[in-house]
Amino acid sequence: MYITAVSHLALVGASCYALYALAPGDFPYAYTAASFCLVHGLLSVVRALEGGEDCARSYAVSTGIVDVIPLPLANIEFYLQSSQSGIALVHILSLILLLYDVMGSLGDDWNSSTETVKDLSLMGNIASGTYLGVQEDNYYHVGVSAAAAVSRVLPSMLECVLPEIAPQIDTLCKAAMIGVTTYALTNP
Repeated sequence: MYITAVSHLALVGASCYALYALAPGDFPYAYTAASFCLVHGLLSVVRALEGGEDCARSYAVSTGIVDVIPLPLANIEFYLQSSQSGIALVHILSLILLLYDVMGSLGDDWNSSTETVKDLSLMGNIASGTYLGVQEDNYYHVGVSAAAAVSRVLPSMLECVLPEIAPQIDTLCKAAMIGVTTYALTNP
């Protein structure tokens, strides 16, 4: 219970750092990602400390948003700062999946095909962020992509061995994504 709260406090801390360091007019996409992560982190801390299943539907929607939104928005910011700014709009298409995921989690018609499409979109964003990082010699972009990959793959691998640690790794990787994105954008 408390380890869950601590891992979500790391997400809250990284989000607060991002909201402090980033100007919304200069980096609107990264600022939006940090805002969603802050709200999710605060909701998760309250849930962990309460120990109940309150706000289950809100938590499911918030989790779906935070699973999808940080990496595409970070990639949009990275591409807008690069010489290949036209590609940034392609990453907006991956946010359409968020709409379907949220609609599915609000209703009772969610199925596993949505999760598969989210995985494919995430893999495309990881590849794109890594490509840009290598092309621009900015390995913070690669670090954000690596954190996203670890966030998606490692918890499912550890689920059968260490089920109590897997969600915390996911949360800490999301905090790393927000923190490294902020650092990469404010220290070009």
